Amino acid sequence: MGGGLGTTPHQAKLLYEWIPAGELLPITQAIGRVFGRLGEKKNRNRARIKFLVSKLGVDEFRQLIDDERAILPHDDRWTAFLPSAEAWEDEPARPGAPEAADDSPAFTEWRRTNVYAQRQDGYSTVTVALPLGDVTSAQTRLLADIARRYVGDNVRTTVEQNIVLRYVSNADLPALHRDLTAAKLAEPGAGTIMDITACPGTDTCKLGIASSRGLAAELRTRMARASFIADAAIEGLRIKVSGCFNSCGQHHVADIGFFGNNRKVDGYSVPHFQVVLGGRWRENAGSYGMAVGAIPSKRIPDVVETLTTRFASDRSGDESFQDWIARLGKKEIGAMLADLKPVPAHDLDPSFYVDWSDAREYSVGDIGVGECAGEVITSTVLELTEAEGEAFEAQVALDEGDLARSDERAYDAMLKAAWALVRTEWSDVPQHPDVIVREFQERFAATGRIKPQFTRALIDRHTAGAPEAPTPESARILADEAQLLIDAVHQFEIREAGATGAVH
Repeated sequence: MGGGLGTTPHQAKLLYEWIPAGELLPITQAIGRVFGRLGEKKNRNRARIKFLVSKLGVDEFRQLIDDERAILPHDDRWTAFLPSAEAWEDEPARPGAPEAADDSPAFTEWRRTNVYAQRQDGYSTVTVALPLGDVTSAQTRLLADIARRYVGDNVRTTVEQNIVLRYVSNADLPALHRDLTAAKLAEPGAGTIMDITACPGTDTCKLGIASSRGLAAELRTRMARASFIADAAIEGLRIKVSGCFNSCGQHHVADIGFFGNNRKVDGYSVPHFQVVLGGRWRENAGSYGMAVGAIPSKRIPDVVETLTTRFASDRSGDESFQDWIARLGKKEIGAMLADLKPVPAHDLDPSFYVDWSDAREYSVGDIGVGECAGEVITSTVLELTEAEGEAFEAQVALDEGDLARSDERAYDAMLKAAWALVRTEWSDVPQHPDVIVREFQERFAATGRIKPQFTRALIDRHTAGAPEAPTPESARILADEAQLLIDAVHQFEIREAGATGAVH
């Protein structure tokens, strides 16, 4: 319990190794009662169990649950459902049977990537791949007819925006493929690097910063022409894209993840994506990736090609992508991607100032009114660059297991970002942590000009001081929070300069 993605992901904590089936509902009820009593009431962004578990620790939370469970009045409904639940079984629509032959190339490729055997003899599970999660109403009606014919109601949606048909008789696979082909739903590549998960991004979401769907579509187009994805280790990677930091596209649990942000370049707002590497989508999101730097949106396809081609040539034996990323380390990864970070001047290459799948210029903003304002904004960009350097050093230290140094570097990065922002209103503000945090809190946090979800980590860390023994999770979360605050200051600086454009 207590896991979650969002802006700062938290790893789920093991509450109990095992409980009887009859305890599932009362324990869940006890958890709800404890959270209802102690959970955040004022700040909606913190109204999550993960924050309460992080605050109390799982051991104290477990004790509270045990105490609550002990006083719950008995309810027969806790166990009344068990006999029917234990007796329930799937009901296949058709009997399982040996597979019918079909040697056509289209069927062979679709079968390789979209079909896998069930434990039940004679049956397979089939994934209907939906690029970007899109399906028309006409296709949905056809799919309903197909499902009714072959699997009855054994239909599921997946977390990767596809649809799964269970209990497909192996004898029906060729006929099913023909029917899906007629409905234009026989796209191969399910569960491969081509099967990209993307949130709506700027297409429809008011929180979207960059075009996640546009980028995902471009990546699919590029990779369809690329030869490197034929490598089995690369084909099995997962790419997930979010239009902002909120992880609706699940970027934290991708081998290669991206989340949208933007940067100010010579008075223009330029769409970027943070690159998040090394997440583990297996084992119930077994680990989260780390952001390693913001790259212009138009260079993200180059990022994917750079990473995958080097992984193919560098990996040792059956080394996983996560292990390879860990072996390289953040410094080497940063060096590998460094040449992709610069943005060419607008008059040299205006395409960088237009987001994917959008013909309009992303946004144009005036640097500021008067020379002084221009100087302040220019220095802000430089100071935020220094803050990003500190945030990256925090990740390097985390990578090396130096948790205290990671915590300190992340805190320094947040201080630099806050100082850069305060200087836009008080140009000679002292570089003293107490002054920086006080002014940042009064001018930007308390007024809501920077949202609480970005300001709380700095204020809490400054108030509490350096922890005696930071944990791997607390250090990772603070490193994440540092990057989020830097991104929030970038966004604020762009808004204040009048270069909002498509961002809001």
